[in-house]
Amino acid sequence: MRSTETERMLRLRDVARLPAEVLVKRFEEDFGNLVTAAVADATRRLPAPVRRLLDGLEWHLDWADALVWAEGELQVSAERMTLLGDPRLRRVEGQLRQVRVRLHEARCVAADYRRQDRERLEQGRLLTARATALSWLGKALPEEYAALFAARVAELGIPPLRRHTASRDVFDSIEQAVAQGRLWVTAGPEVTALLELPDDTFRAAVADDVREQNARNVLLRHPLVLRRWHAGLARLCELTVGPARASSATALGRLPVDLAGLPRQEAMQIINARRFFCAVQQRRLDCDRTVRGLMAEIVRRERADPVNAARREAGVHARLRLAEAHPEAYARIREELRAYESEPGHLDPARLTSDVRGALKARLLAELGTGGGDPAPGAPAQPSPTPPPAPRPKPGAPENRPGRDRPGLGQGRGPRPVPGPPARTATGHPSLRKAACRRAEPSR
Repeated sequence: MRSTETERMLRLRDVARLPAEVLVKRFEEDFGNLVTAAVADATRRLPAPVRRLLDGLEWHLDWADALVWAEGELQVSAERMTLLGDPRLRRVEGQLRQVRVRLHEARCVAADYRRQDRERLEQGRLLTARATALSWLGKALPEEYAALFAARVAELGIPPLRRHTASRDVFDSIEQAVAQGRLWVTAGPEVTALLELPDDTFRAAVADDVREQNARNVLLRHPLVLRRWHAGLARLCELTVGPARASSATALGRLPVDLAGLPRQEAMQIINARRFFCAVQQRRLDCDRTVRGLMAEIVRRERADPVNAARREAGVHARLRLAEAHPEAYARIREELRAYESEPGHLDPARLTSDVRGALKARLLAELGTGGGDPAPGAPAQPSPTPPPAPRPKPGAPENRPGRDRPGLGQGRGPRPVPGPPARTATGHPSLRKAACRRAEPSR
């Protein structure tokens, strides 16, 4: 049994020798293998397919997850080595610095993927001059638009809009989506029993999940349990800040005491508390990631709903009829937007930034809402704001790393070397491949 366990665990020097498809299997066996690969990626030169695997679309969040875990383990290990006078301290501190640099790059990669998702969502809506002009015209003449929209809704036989209580937070949004059937999940007896636990018992279950990387509790990731899981993790952080000598409930920070001057038992208690604190922080990121995934799924399902699609079609129809009734106003908006087009009909988001868009929209709506497309007689003409020059593209930190053969931002990423794990959905939780990573000792 022990030998089998050892065979499953990767060593830093193994990562560069294994092909990407083999690494995927090892990652699924043990989360510690993913941590080892993440540390190897940060500290040594790996083949390009392995790097594309880690920061590719399928695995980039797991990769960042592993780097967060590795950072905490390496920092606490360095502090313990300082206490014990371990000669391997310098190498571990070097690894910690490199892991922190790579973690920053991983967060940049994740932000880039989120930006691309937003751009795909907006494509064809507000990034075209036509759609933007139609939208602004409807807001400038709201009463006429509402009448045209209501007439089209009645013509299509669309059911009345379902009203619900406004959401106070993302957890309200998720719970309402479950109640309204927009997330197809049920609260089975296990979930019900978990929700009925007293606070201290539930918090103990959360703490057990923190300690078990390889056997994460899937029930905590249920949409109806997320609110309580989030609160339990926050409470664990509050309880651990003092024993761990952490700088705040969200950051470990530097150790403010000299461990060498404390009794050995007390010093080790602080070290252990700091290790647990880091694990809780990693779980908080895991919780936030689960919430973001569910919210994205809710948005996708709302957009795919036939009733919502029919309402969008009714809105487009109403705005087109409004433009036919007020051609001068529509032409006025198009003329103002022409200065921000990268090519005919396509707006340049680098020039029409959110601030510029907001100012231009507010001015046009104020003018058009008072009587159409022409300003009042005698009123001074208000020039449009000068379009700002397109900013020079910033080099992405991960892309400029020596030895990488990835395409630049905005270019095709090409075929993936291996398929990643299945997409996470609200109805099917992925197999829990996370696991307690070995302590980040130089013996890795």
